[in-house]
Amino acid sequence: MRKAEKETIFRWHSAEKIVHVYSCHQRVWRRAERQGYTPVRRHFIEGREIARQYRVPLDCFRYGFRDPNRRPAPTRLVKAKIHQKKGRK
Repeated sequence: MRKAEKETIFRWHSAEKIVHVYSCHQRVWRRAERQGYTPVRRHFIEGREIARQYRVPLDCFRYGFRDPNRRPAPTRLVKAKIHQKKGRK
């Protein structure tokens, strides 16, 4: 499967409280499984896994867009913190 053919689809019905996730991206698979979701169905072509389907409760599903005009965080908040080891007394 070519990269241009890969897709991720989120689908839910207003009466259901479950989001159906269909994805061809391994990054989405890893993220879903890291959160504890197991694939409901796996899709294969010529012995290769090409897609997985998941069911996620609607109240656990989050989706959003980033504002391209968002101000960057102040530099005083982005500074790296230096942790010092505490010695024994």
